[in-house]
Amino acid sequence: MGNVSIINSLKVCLLLCTLFIINVVQAAEVRIYAAASLTDAITELAKTYQQTHALIKIKPVFAGSSTLAKQIENGAPADVFISADKEWADYLQTRNLLEAKSRADLLANELVLIAPVTHPLHITLNKNTNLAASFDGKLCTGEPASVPVGKYAKQALGYYGWWGAMQTRLVGTEDVRSALAFVERGECAVGIVYKTDALLTKKVTVIAAFPAESHLPIVYPGGLTKNANTESAAFWQFLQSKAALEIFSRYGFKAAHQ
Repeated sequence: MGNVSIINSLKVCLLLCTLFIINVVQAAEVRIYAAASLTDAITELAKTYQQTHALIKIKPVFAGSSTLAKQIENGAPADVFISADKEWADYLQTRNLLEAKSRADLLANELVLIAPVTHPLHITLNKNTNLAASFDGKLCTGEPASVPVGKYAKQALGYYGWWGAMQTRLVGTEDVRSALAFVERGECAVGIVYKTDALLTKKVTVIAAFPAESHLPIVYPGGLTKNANTESAAFWQFLQSKAALEIFSRYGFKAAHQ
């Protein structure tokens, strides 16, 4: 009876250990904090990755790059961070919150001027154009002081000499998707967003694309946070793969160094 009892006890211990290991494996998560403009592409990539990594749970959080960086600084449990500009990646890296060795420029984008499809406009991107007189109402983009798309927009408006006249009519939003939504609803007569966001909706029309020389290059740098696990590192490598780039390309993104 003593041997049987010992054997049964060992079986119970083995079962508990097995269940513990299974739960640990199942609990593996990758928490990716990514710029709002990446929402659709990253969501699809996460689903694609999980098809071949069933025991890994990808948990994305999307918002303005500035918001995400501040959340990470304040202790948010992120494993991967992808910004829509270099400044916020630098912000975390200089605070030792983003691993320098893992950092890479992932994607590139373009800046476009849009209007509601119900109220299309014809505006020529020319330094002789009077943008303020070209439309009535507000211009929506990201908050120029912090949100990447807003910073690029300010640079582009300044390039054409339009910034001073447009400041009082500008609505700065918390991220690019909010700016897009304002234009979709007609609450802003025009907007400045990324090309990839404009491609997602039939409610806006692209008036023009800003030339590259009008603003700093729109680059999406990313990397692992100091608390990232091996599963996070593997997913970050996947996002840099040719297969991932093919999906990003379908949403209008380009390789960062194309």
